[in-house]
Amino acid sequence: MRKRSFVLFVLLLIFWVVISSGFNRQHLLTGAFLAMITVWFWHDLGPRLPNVLSARELLGMARCLILLAAYVIQSSIAVAKTLLFAKPPVSPVFVVMTPDLKTMWGRVFLATGITLTPGTVTVDVDPQTGQFIVHALTEESAISLFYWRLIDEIKQLETYRQRRAHKACQNPP
Repeated sequence: MRKRSFVLFVLLLIFWVVISSGFNRQHLLTGAFLAMITVWFWHDLGPRLPNVLSARELLGMARCLILLAAYVIQSSIAVAKTLLFAKPPVSPVFVVMTPDLKTMWGRVFLATGITLTPGTVTVDVDPQTGQFIVHALTEESAISLFYWRLIDEIKQLETYRQRRAHKACQNPP
C-alpha cells in the first residue's frame, strides 16, 4: 500500500513539473504539497485499485483505444461536413441503446468514448439496466453507434477479465 502511494506521489509530482510553467523551488514545493494532499485523499482507494493487467488485457485495451481514436477522427470529419456543408443535415436525435455490457468499468469506458466522439454525448447510463441515452447531432451518427466495433471489444475484455477473476478464485495463491 505504501509503495503504491509513493509511486502515485512521484507520478503526480512529475506531472506537476511537466505542466507547470517553471522549474524552481516554489513550483516543486507547491507540486509536492498538492501531490501529497491528493495521495492522502486517495489513500482509501488502495484496496480498490485494479490489479496489474495481463498482456492480453493490455492488447485489448490498446485495440479499444486505437478504435476510439479512429472513431474520433472519423466523427470529426463527419461533423465538419455536417456543419460546413449540411450533408447530412443537422437533425439532433436522442437514442436509447442497451449494449449489454456487464461491468461498470465497461459501461463507463463506452460512455466516455461516446462523449469523446464529436457529435455524440452520453446523457445517462442506467446502472441497473445498462441502458444508455445518447444525444447525436445527426440521425446517421446515432444509428452508427449501434454498430460500433468498440462495444464488441469491450465485451471481449469483460469476458476475459471475468474468466481471469473466476480462475483466481478457484486457485488461490
